[in-house]
Amino acid sequence: MRGTVYISGKITGLPIEEAQKLFKQAEELLIAYGYKVVNPLTLPHNHGKTWEEYMREDLIAMLNCTHVLMLSNWQQSKGAKIEHSLAKEIGLKIFYDISEN
Repeated sequence: MRGTVYISGKITGLPIEEAQKLFKQAEELLIAYGYKVVNPLTLPHNHGKTWEEYMREDLIAMLNCTHVLMLSNWQQSKGAKIEHSLAKEIGLKIFYDISEN
């Protein structure tokens, strides 16, 4: 195993099907390259929480990873910007997805 990668990108404001497709494609590619993957869309959340509560859970999951993949739409997301900043500060290896969404 090459490490564990947390996927970060825009979720809020996208149709759920579109977000699921983007995150799933990234997950499949990372698995093909030999990484374990943490996809925030598949974390066991209790639904109906606030954005802040989801972010806390996602950040905890990210802290247990060795890498973060920033999807190409990450700069359009308040949450992904927070994840990026924290990943940089704690020294996680950051990959940038340059594909078009």
